[in-house]
Amino acid sequence: MTGLNNIFQHAYQEGKIPDKETAKYLVSQLGEVNYIPANSVREYENAVRKQYQEYYELMEKRKKEKESV
Repeated sequence: MTGLNNIFQHAYQEGKIPDKETAKYLVSQLGEVNYIPANSVREYENAVRKQYQEYYELMEKRKKEKESV
């Protein structure tokens, strides 16, 4: 997906947590630069939410590591 990493970075910087609302936001952002079939939006939301959950956890871990140094 084009722009996925940038969209994740922006969402994280805005403080968005990995939930259904954020998944809808992320897919709407992805839809601006990628074709997402209307009948697949829910599947995209579920997949993107899982990926963003992993990204979010990694970023939180890195943030805690920096704070403890």
